[in-house]
Amino acid sequence: MSFSIERYKEESKKVDVTGIAWDDVGKHTLSKGDLFCLHYMMDIENHVPLYLSHLLVTRACMDPILTAFLACWNYEELWHGENLGRLLNLYGIEFDTQERIANVRANLGFQNSVSIFSTMAGSWLLKDFSAVYLTIGAINELTTLTAYGALIRKAGHPVLKDLLGRIIKDERRHYAFYYNSAREWLSGNDRAQKVDRWMLDRVWVPVGQGVKKQEEVDALALYLFDDEQGEEELLEIDAKVGKLPGLAGIKLMSKALYSARERVRKNPRWAHRLIENEEWAIKPPRRSPVGELTTRRTPATEEADSLSPSGRGA
Repeated sequence: MSFSIERYKEESKKVDVTGIAWDDVGKHTLSKGDLFCLHYMMDIENHVPLYLSHLLVTRACMDPILTAFLACWNYEELWHGENLGRLLNLYGIEFDTQERIANVRANLGFQNSVSIFSTMAGSWLLKDFSAVYLTIGAINELTTLTAYGALIRKAGHPVLKDLLGRIIKDERRHYAFYYNSAREWLSGNDRAQKVDRWMLDRVWVPVGQGVKKQEEVDALALYLFDDEQGEEELLEIDAKVGKLPGLAGIKLMSKALYSARERVRKNPRWAHRLIENEEWAIKPPRRSPVGELTTRRTPATEEADSLSPSGRGA
């Protein structure tokens, strides 16, 4: 597995959806579990710019190769979210994409600011922060493309299969960059290996956790991977990560699955109830006026201002 940053910069573009049979989206059924996963995936893909904002205040931003990659990566991920939302809309699930993104971000509240400051401080205290970030990036990209493959298998929806197959090609390039960069940073660097292992064991969480609650993360994991093939796929992710210098024998994805199973054992309704109750569709993230967050003028904020005492004039 090789990666050329120069070639990547030249070839980077939004995912090509030419020829996708969008008109056929509604002709094939998606289960509640499929729809739950698609909403989760769309929300996380659309959240990438906020992840980027965290990285650009760290020492990683001093690396021109890394920032060149991140610029292209951010643009490509944007179109993943856009097209997942398009498919859901065509399936008949109505939502305003921009409003949903704003609400997901509003739901983070003060947590987002704290996370930025802690990441920034940690990166400047740890000389080998980039090794940790690159390793987590490799894990997350590999997990994402594996999850898309699992959803293709579960859903059996031909249009979704076509779309996700194209997105997976992007995710494979992202994974190749992160994995090769992490291996380069860790090779022959005992200190980086120790820091990387220590941090992964203590701070790593599955893709989306933090934006999504633990129960939502478990619902996705159990729907996609709680069978023999799914468990094998997660063990394979662990095995690939374990080939990085200093990470032999590490268990992250399989541990997350086993922990989710344990929570269900203690509470049989855990996670499954989110899918059955369709909370992904009927319970949007806690609302906060878009204008309050972005200072953008919207019809709603203009109407509110006109009704306020200060807006009525003399």
